[in-house]
Amino acid sequence: MVSEGPLARLPQRAVRVRGETVASFLWRLAGLNGLAFEDLAWRIGAARTVRAADPAVEEVWLGPVALQRLAEVSGHDAAYLTRALVSLGQSRISARARRQVQVEPWPQGWLPVQACAGCAAGLGERPVWRVPGGQWAVCTRHGRWTEVEQGQFQVRLEGLPEVVEAHVRRVRLERRTGLYARALLADAQQVAVYWWQCRQMAWRGVWRARQEALGVDRSALWAVPLVVYPETVVVAESMAVRERQRAVGRSFAGGPAGWSTGRWVQWVGDRLGMGEEMAAGGHRGLEAWLVSHRNTVPVVERLARAEARAVPRSAPLALLEPHRVVPVHGRLEEVSCLPWRLGSPMTGMPFRPAG
Repeated sequence: MVSEGPLARLPQRAVRVRGETVASFLWRLAGLNGLAFEDLAWRIGAARTVRAADPAVEEVWLGPVALQRLAEVSGHDAAYLTRALVSLGQSRISARARRQVQVEPWPQGWLPVQACAGCAAGLGERPVWRVPGGQWAVCTRHGRWTEVEQGQFQVRLEGLPEVVEAHVRRVRLERRTGLYARALLADAQQVAVYWWQCRQMAWRGVWRARQEALGVDRSALWAVPLVVYPETVVVAESMAVRERQRAVGRSFAGGPAGWSTGRWVQWVGDRLGMGEEMAAGGHRGLEAWLVSHRNTVPVVERLARAEARAVPRSAPLALLEPHRVVPVHGRLEEVSCLPWRLGSPMTGMPFRPAG
């Protein structure tokens, strides 16, 4: 039964970890104050039958009443908690609901990621879990890659500074582009996977060197997104440039209607420093993406927009076909419009670029 009036604040406060799951935060707060998980859950309004959540696979959803009570006992105001515990904003529990605290498994394909060990140092003995956004995460502060697909583990990136730099660029791309960046990153990763599986592009150079730095070979499929990450981000940035022009019906670099996008493919190869590999077959992965992202604005309308400018880089991109819906959680490859998957045979590839 929920008591009336504000609750007393617990003696020990849990510091904020941005992106932490509610289940993880509740476990930390309870542990700091010598409470069982269930005891803390009861204090904020859970039923007596509530069970302890497993933060590795479950989340605790809070209604507005439970959130206010958590703010009181934790010593953090509700706005502070909502900024830190981002899944609070996704709860569908209304203020009138009788069950203000609900423990549920994450949907299939969504798995929380352990926070970087450096970030979690000094926060208690239990792992800190963050809201799932994909099958891995990068900590630029401590140089760690946290993997979730093949069990929870972390990889130090001291020998791969380009991976950390790539993540900084990815964050910048997401900030400028908005949600659509997730679709572009998914497509770019699939293009890189195509290159990797066909042993094209950087396989004999930087990708092999990164595998050696990690101490893995081609059988370690979990490492492929890490190995190709810097090139993935460059391709995603290049895709964003083209999509900003497609959004106003223009071809790459403002060329006239019907102008070939072969120049864009060549430009991507030059940005990667792999022009020869691109010409030798690497272009096919990008052309497959171009087919799905063709410019569908009629020629007459394009001519009328001849002076239209591309969407500024500082403005988020609206979602375009074929990505009218972009999920914010789950495996990155499932967001992609490209059909092939890591570890599976390559599908037939188109050879003609989109106009």
